[in-house]
Amino acid sequence: MLRGQRTRAQAFFEWALKLEPTWALLHEDLGRALLQTDARGALREFDLAACGAACTAEAGDALVRMGCLDEGIDRYITAKAVSRVSDIALSLSQRGEYNRATALVEALIAKLRDKFLERADLASAYATLGRIKLDAAGANPAQARELRRTAIAAYESASRLAPFNEGYLLSYAFAQMQWGDADAAQRAFERVLELHPHQSDAEAALTRLARNDGLKATPSGSP
Repeated sequence: MLRGQRTRAQAFFEWALKLEPTWALLHEDLGRALLQTDARGALREFDLAACGAACTAEAGDALVRMGCLDEGIDRYITAKAVSRVSDIALSLSQRGEYNRATALVEALIAKLRDKFLERADLASAYATLGRIKLDAAGANPAQARELRRTAIAAYESASRLAPFNEGYLLSYAFAQMQWGDADAAQRAFERVLELHPHQSDAEAALTRLARNDGLKATPSGSP
């Protein structure tokens, strides 16, 4: 199967299951061999394997291939499959379905916990929520202020949960600089430079913030 010979792999797994019909690992691998050509059969095998989150997420893949998107999403959320849920949510956001995208990510966040094994996934989910909220703000001027405030809070949560993730911190800092608190933005950019000295985006942003402060401090009518 690793060599892409899925038909031969399928035959070997089916032969092995005749010898060991209850071997969960064989059902799981047969499901993977079937996924691209027989999604319904793959779903059956993943359900028989019942191997936990991995099988639940791959059963979601099979359901999506069968055109059962909502059922697939339910499996992804149950499995806490962050990357799969985020990809679907961002795709919905790009199509302008902001409320549905938000609901998916918020359902995922509700499943995750702020503990060591799930903290990185929770941070990623919050970062996705921030991106969706900013997309929604661009398309809904009347609600933009509140949506941007929510986006900033989501990026702040992502940065708190993953304090060494430069990308989340930059997203938070730029959102604060454009629509929030300039002082908070400055602190965040300075933190980026602690993690990554001479990071060009952070240095340029700090220069811009300093220039704006200088303009504000210049008395009216001064050269």
